Amino acid sequence: MTQIYRLKISRVAQTALFELTWGKGLYLPAELPYPSQLDACYRAWQGSYLQHYQRALRGRAVVSGKMTPQQDWHSQLVKAEAALLSEFHKWLRQEPLFEIRKELGRPAARANTEPKGDKRPQTDLLIACESGNLGRLPWETWEIGAEFGTTQPIRIGRLPVRVREEAVPAQPQRGKARILVVLGDDTGLSFAAEQDEIAALNRLAEIHTIGWKPGTDINQLKQTICDRLQDPSGWDMLLFFGHSNEAKQVGGEIAIAPNTSLSLRELDPYLRQAKAHGLKFALFNSCKGLDIAQTLIDLGLNQVVVMREPIHDRVAHVFLKQFMRSLAQFDDVHTALRKASQFLYSSNQTYPSAHLVPSLFRHSDAIPFQLQPVGWQAWLWAGLPSTRWQTAALGLVAALSLVPPVGSSLTAGRLWTQALYRDVTQQIPAAAPPVVLVQIDDESIRRGIPSGVPNPIDRAYLAEIVDRLSALDAQVIGIDYLLDRPQEENDARLAQSLAAAAEQGSWLVFGTILEADAEVEVRDDLASLDWAMQGYTNTPQWYLRALPASRSCQARCPFTYLLALTQAATQSSLVETASPVLASPDDLRERLLNSIETQNPDEALRQLYRLRLPWLSSLALGWKQRWLHPILDFSLPPDQVYNRLSAYQLLDSPLTQLQAQFDWSNQVVIVASGGYAEAGTGFSEDYFPLPPALAHWHQRQSNASPRLTGGEVNAYGVHHFLQPHRVVPIPNLWLVGVGAIAGAGLFLFLRRRSLSRPQQWLLLTGLSAGYGLISLQFYVSALVLLPWLLPTAVVWIYCLPQLTRSR
Repeated sequence: MTQIYRLKISRVAQTALFELTWGKGLYLPAELPYPSQLDACYRAWQGSYLQHYQRALRGRAVVSGKMTPQQDWHSQLVKAEAALLSEFHKWLRQEPLFEIRKELGRPAARANTEPKGDKRPQTDLLIACESGNLGRLPWETWEIGAEFGTTQPIRIGRLPVRVREEAVPAQPQRGKARILVVLGDDTGLSFAAEQDEIAALNRLAEIHTIGWKPGTDINQLKQTICDRLQDPSGWDMLLFFGHSNEAKQVGGEIAIAPNTSLSLRELDPYLRQAKAHGLKFALFNSCKGLDIAQTLIDLGLNQVVVMREPIHDRVAHVFLKQFMRSLAQFDDVHTALRKASQFLYSSNQTYPSAHLVPSLFRHSDAIPFQLQPVGWQAWLWAGLPSTRWQTAALGLVAALSLVPPVGSSLTAGRLWTQALYRDVTQQIPAAAPPVVLVQIDDESIRRGIPSGVPNPIDRAYLAEIVDRLSALDAQVIGIDYLLDRPQEENDARLAQSLAAAAEQGSWLVFGTILEADAEVEVRDDLASLDWAMQGYTNTPQWYLRALPASRSCQARCPFTYLLALTQAATQSSLVETASPVLASPDDLRERLLNSIETQNPDEALRQLYRLRLPWLSSLALGWKQRWLHPILDFSLPPDQVYNRLSAYQLLDSPLTQLQAQFDWSNQVVIVASGGYAEAGTGFSEDYFPLPPALAHWHQRQSNASPRLTGGEVNAYGVHHFLQPHRVVPIPNLWLVGVGAIAGAGLFLFLRRRSLSRPQQWLLLTGLSAGYGLISLQFYVSALVLLPWLLPTAVVWIYCLPQLTRSR
């Protein structure tokens, strides 16, 4: 934010009157005796300046008096400058101006407390001098606030006493800026270097040049200048190089050709048209431009840069070079003038006093003009945080996108929203559930286990369940119980039932766990891997247990993937040779995989067999990230994923009723715990808090469990493999990057469009909600989860400065 002060200075006899205004009607006056020696110092300095720069001046300056080439005018000029500035600053440091200096230094002092790297508040002082002699003094050198310990410089510009037209309203830049360059009379001058500097801006601006050349018709040249000024396409900048001079009666004049000048009064109607078409800024790299600047600001231009004194041709080259390079770095014209003047000051030995000559005249109601990035630079520029809080906020969002617990929480909330969306739009798959989940719950324990102790699970009770499933002709049976420890009184009973089921043709798959890169297997005396299989169950929570890239199921295989692969194989006649055989000497899982590999299975089985995580997902595991790793889709209602049956219902219901209830031969049967308190391995429970998405569906069931069991998680996994239904989450960090690009683009759009603040808020809110709806439908239609909260937050972080800035 910029604090603007206006200081009007007038002179009555030997008294200088200072009137400082700012804010809403704030006013501070002061009176100060005007030192007569200040005028003498100025005249001495001006004489030395003109003697030193007596040739190749961009004006018709005449040096009075006789020429004295033997005089060391460089030394004289340095001394005269020191005397002038010393007298000038001594005058401004007097006690009557203390309150004004203190007020001007207050915002700059506050800016000292702002953290480094942030865009500190800027203080601009615009000085209007009623007396012509006052206007020639080097006000830009006034070091205000230094006595109060401020380090933030105050930018000093100039303001005409009379301004009768409104400034050019702020408008978005129309692509590349348009620059009109007028080359005037070049007698004794060279514009080549300046034209090269202007040409270097062609990546940011369209540059159009007109000017006098030998043989040019003067009247035609005048008409061309007038026509180009009022071009309906408009101009952003007007640059003039050549000779110019003061002429108060006609507002100043410029030499457009040898012995030919145009006054600002003559150009007035054309300049008004140029202003109406968007002309904001003008630079006259020529001599004695005070009248020109006052005329143009009075006309309503936003800013004008002129040289108050005659300027040497070489100095004009150096000044323009620095000024244009600052503009190319997207500094505004006031900052660019300060930097160019500072460069001239640093070159004071080469170009003495040149830094005292340039001045910027401003319309007090206009924002300083600056070039805007275009093309990819515009996106890059807008993509850079503009304040410290933006940088911190964006860094926080990026960091949060990499924290796994945060990602899990956001995904859980996202799935809850997705469940609501499915429910409202009724976009729920109609396919029959591919899983029957047989749950040993509290009621089953009470009825079927005499001891009432479910951990470890009673093997005889498991045997009864296997016998019943074998009688129902269940083809694929998954047992989600860890059977690694002996239970002498019932192991033989269970082993007999398992062997009988395998001999009848049932595929048995046991759940195991991985510990220290070793698999805790099912006991050999219960089931042989020659006619049964096993797969591990301890894999990332809420993610589909797919194999990493280049990993095979030969060594070890996920439980749910092996169940799905077996079920798909049983539907194919190509794997009959791999059916369970009690007397087989080969590993059943190896026979199954080899059979699929060597034969020609159908497309669905082939794709399932070759399913692996993407390479990037596999690599990201080393960084603790689950990029593109498919998730379990809890937005699907459980009754669309599996049929639930308590173990006691399986054992107590008539066989004919059960046969009519489910298609046992074409569904995967999973025997698992039903959420009783003792379920698990002792060091980890086999149940979890209910995810929000499933909580939504459970609200409709009167007897719904408040827990999610491991068996239900496995049922979702088998469903996703068989359907297929694999939801790929786009990483939060990736979409945060996309959000940064979108936020930068939207920021540019809002800045370049004349929308009211309510319209801007409505647009951003609508886009956020629209993206949310699109992402919800994209999830359903394409099975891709697009994060919403963090990317949307990034867009808002970019756009909030535009939405909250003062208008």
